[in-house]
Amino acid sequence: MLAVLPWPTVSRFMTMSPEHGCRRPSAHLDRIRYTYPMEFTASDLVATLAASPEESYVRVVADWLAHGEVAPAGPALTGRPVIDALVAAGTAHLARLYETEAPAWTQEPTRILPSFWHPGSDRFFAYSLAHAPAEFAARGILVEQDSLVSV
Repeated sequence: MLAVLPWPTVSRFMTMSPEHGCRRPSAHLDRIRYTYPMEFTASDLVATLAASPEESYVRVVADWLAHGEVAPAGPALTGRPVIDALVAAGTAHLARLYETEAPAWTQEPTRILPSFWHPGSDRFFAYSLAHAPAEFAARGILVEQDSLVSV
């Protein structure tokens, strides 16, 4: 069975295919095909984060920031607080980058963590606290600005 995903979940498994001019899965992921709409919604981000291991959340959000869209309607809550907060933070951050108003759903208390979530080493906690974009820190997500750049 071939799985069709709306967005790449783990970019390190992707390779470029010059003859096709698109990204294709590596050989060991030959059962997955990726389609690329022009922009990805917050719901696409939720689905991708839910299917990804926690250690790749930051990379997934960084990739989404490069191709995401800000929409007034938010995705349903997942029941996984870190994912809900990441999606709200990413959308609010993207709205600031686009110089638009962040959707109201990004401010819902259910999308704000009660304590900080930091995916890195404890040694970098203070650095992350000082260098996290305001939209992420306000929702309890401590990720350095530099980590949110998709390469």
